[in-house]
Amino acid sequence: MTTTQEHRSVEERRDQLVDAALAVLRDEGVAAVTTRAVTSRAGLPHGAFHYCFATKPALFRAVLERQLRAAMAAAFATDTAALAPEARITAGLTAHLDTTRADPATALALVELFALARRDPGLQDVADWEQRTYVDAVRAHLEAWTDDRRFRWTAPPETVARLLVALADGVSTAWLQDRDDDAATATIALAARTTATLVDGGAS
Repeated sequence: MTTTQEHRSVEERRDQLVDAALAVLRDEGVAAVTTRAVTSRAGLPHGAFHYCFATKPALFRAVLERQLRAAMAAAFATDTAALAPEARITAGLTAHLDTTRADPATALALVELFALARRDPGLQDVADWEQRTYVDAVRAHLEAWTDDRRFRWTAPPETVARLLVALADGVSTAWLQDRDDDAATATIALAARTTATLVDGGAS
């Protein structure tokens, strides 16, 4: 181990381990993500894992948290304040898809990790946390849209947020299967047009 590694902060080492976990996920699948495999890929001694994370689920949570933040930042990066609801929804769904298209290997690895989290009792809280965080973030943006433009949703923002999360995930998952850009674009257009009808006054 180098002197630089020895003096890195806990946060820096956590980032190293998250990077390594993602690399193992992409290359070998979720079953290969052991604490030893992750520390080896990071170039750290095995004992460094428990210095940074209490458990492997804690590492998975950190992986999902990083990817979730990146996805949300991308989805709302474009200033859409002047756009009508349909255009705002289109922009958000397209940005989410673009994140998937930019790095399909990572997206596929995360699909596998989500599937594991949903069926493994030891990781169920991670899956619940990921879904709740995603929905809460989208709902907060929907409520901000209401404040900005003074329109209202004809369905509860929580329900609309859940719908949009399901649409975003569904479009990306379908694209991972068929890599059909035209079909994905058409699906997003229809989803945005339909969801915008839930705004009082429609998509105008």
